[in-house]
Amino acid sequence: MTEEVAPQRVVAPPSSLPLPQPLDSAPKWRLVTVLAMLVVFGEVVPFQYTMVGVITPLVGRSFPAAGDGVSWMVTIIGLVGGGTLALVAKMADLWGKKRILLAASLMFLAGSIVCATTTVWALFLVGRGCEAVALGMSAIAYSLVRDIFPRSWIPIAIGFIGTGFGVAAVLGPLVGGVLNDHYGWRSIFWFLVVYMVVAIPLFAAIVPETALRARQRLDVLGASLIGLGLAGVLVYVSEGESWGWTAPGSFAYLIGGLVALALFVLWETRANEPIMDLALLRQPRMTAIVAISFFGTAVLGLGSYLPAYMFLTSGDQVRQAVIAAAAARAHLPAALVARGIGFQGDIGYAKGFSLLEFALHIVLWISVASVVAGPVGGVWARRAGPRQPLVVGIALLLVASIGLTILHDTWQWQAVFGVLLGIGLGFFYAGVPLLVIGTVPPEQQAISAGMVAAFGAIGTSFAVAVATALLAHHPFSVVATTPTGQRIVSAVPQVYTSGGFGLAYLVVGVGGSAITLLITLALRAGRTPGRADAPA
Repeated sequence: MTEEVAPQRVVAPPSSLPLPQPLDSAPKWRLVTVLAMLVVFGEVVPFQYTMVGVITPLVGRSFPAAGDGVSWMVTIIGLVGGGTLALVAKMADLWGKKRILLAASLMFLAGSIVCATTTVWALFLVGRGCEAVALGMSAIAYSLVRDIFPRSWIPIAIGFIGTGFGVAAVLGPLVGGVLNDHYGWRSIFWFLVVYMVVAIPLFAAIVPETALRARQRLDVLGASLIGLGLAGVLVYVSEGESWGWTAPGSFAYLIGGLVALALFVLWETRANEPIMDLALLRQPRMTAIVAISFFGTAVLGLGSYLPAYMFLTSGDQVRQAVIAAAAARAHLPAALVARGIGFQGDIGYAKGFSLLEFALHIVLWISVASVVAGPVGGVWARRAGPRQPLVVGIALLLVASIGLTILHDTWQWQAVFGVLLGIGLGFFYAGVPLLVIGTVPPEQQAISAGMVAAFGAIGTSFAVAVATALLAHHPFSVVATTPTGQRIVSAVPQVYTSGGFGLAYLVVGVGGSAITLLITLALRAGRTPGRADAPA
């Protein structure tokens, strides 16, 4: 009879020397090839922002029934991604990180096919939910790097994985712009299908699997409870504005989510093999890292969400469409109807860019800056510890958010502050994973990185939900005068005033980056280079 192995519940970093890595003796070309494949494979995560996130207004026009709920195509990424990340990451610790990365990529492929083909809004959201399962790919890739790369390569490799080689950041907006302008937004999802069909077999052939495994059973109940809990709270935050914050149906999601989270904590403290040791999560430095991920990613998510809404909108087309619709209802000439219609609210930002123009004028400035800053942040972290580049990066996010609160109506200012956002993004994604690596033991690496990424995804969805609620209170409105002299004011769907966007930048951007900066300044971890292979 074999002796049952007790579950490993390490709550303090081990002091033993690191084990040899599979690529320790590999030639440099082999290391570069594996790193390149990891980066290319992981580009599907930034593709969600540089190609898919920016087409949200265009998708909304194809699904009129979605209305203001079109933001769910972004929100659902955090909802499903945050709800499944713990489960996916833990499976990576248990069964192999490469294996789970491949499984997640197949889910992404299936979701992209659904989004490219369906004409039903509900099915489109199902496809986006399948894509969201891949949200943890970067977190698992960070863990895989720790398991297979030589120690000296880890900080730089993580810097590259965080921001990529430019495939998604630089080429993504250009390719997406060309495809959309010539073939429509669905062609972007077809591009993702082809991309993954090519990338999946290459990844399977080139990247080695980690030999490290956590010795325990999969805690399905714990993963389900935390997934349901986070989902319930997020639904309340996302839909509270439209459903009513105190409406019984809306409030039920909040109560249900909080109850599920409470049950998760109760279960995890008593389970023999919990999905994650809560003692580790409650450590001050880990709690701080989770908070940094939540608020920092919220700011970064806002930076990709708002500009697309602003600059892909054409003020002239909006006004003409309103007048044409009113004329059709009244069966009168448009020129005559226009005399009785006015508009209320400033939409001077609405330049009506094509997606390619939007990419060239705004997105590329963020993308190029982040691609350069990521590896630089990795080198900086290797020499001085990850906290320094992280502090500088978040400070740049704060400066950019303050600037965009005031000056967001022109693409020139968006580009200027976009460079700061891009540098901040690069330093952020170079610093946070290294903080996690320096905090948790190897056998809990993927689940820990997954939890941090989950809170980051929820932060993005929270930012979109808050921004959408703020914008809903600042609609661009039509003022119609009836023959009796009565004035009727009605909001134009999915079009908001410049003041509303400024308020969103202030509350989410400035507020979120200020909170993140304060937490990071107080953080004691990551102040020295230490070793990238084990907690310091």
